[in-house]
This record gives sequence, structure tokens and C-alpha cells, in this order.
Amino acid sequence: MSSKPPEGSHPDAGTAAALPVPTGATRAQVALGDRIYHGAVGGASCTGCHGSDAAGSPLGPPLRAHAWLWGDGSLEGIRKTISEGVAEPKQYRSPMPPMGGAQLSPEQVQAVAAYVWAISRH
Repeated sequence: MSSKPPEGSHPDAGTAAALPVPTGATRAQVALGDRIYHGAVGGASCTGCHGSDAAGSPLGPPLRAHAWLWGDGSLEGIRKTISEGVAEPKQYRSPMPPMGGAQLSPEQVQAVAAYVWAISRH
């Protein structure tokens, strides 16, 4: 039995269609990134540290804010942070392993980056 939430059960379910899409990405990538972020695809779940609503927790920063601790908030900057992780966090007690410790394909990393970019501007 999986501990992952069923697809579409997280608090932001259904909002991916209303999110902005970054240049160089597609609406389908944003929707896939939403599912990956919330643990429905790829064995990843970003919610444990960043929260199901991306508002952050004591372990990881909010992703809806416009103040970026790593990078410039661009799609490429977000993708790089996800790919490489954060070994020495500036303000949070928990490092982020590359890809949040999950095994994600380059396409899945790009999708999560597109989703995080989108929610940071919603």
C-alpha cells in the first residue's frame, strides 16, 4: 500500500491549469511537475520539506515567495537547484539532496522546475 496521496488529492489539485507557464515550458510540464511535487509520480515528494501548499516548513523554504535563497528564480536557476540540491542551506536546518533524494529523469526535473516557477508567480 502506497503512502503517496492519490493523484488530485493535494490542496492545490486542479490548479495547474490556472498557473502561468514559463517560457520554454508547456502547460503539460507544469501539470506533470505538480504531480511529481505532490508525490504522485516518480517516487518524489517535495511536500515533506516545502509543504503541500509550498509555503515552506522548518526544513525547507517557501517556494511561493519571490525571495530566492539559491539562484535567481528563473526556470533554469530552479532546475539547477533541483538537479544539484543544496548541501549547505543558508537559513534552514536540512540540506536538500540532488532531486530531493528521488530518481528523476531530466524531463521530470524540468517539469518540477516549471511547476515551482509557476507557483512562485501565482
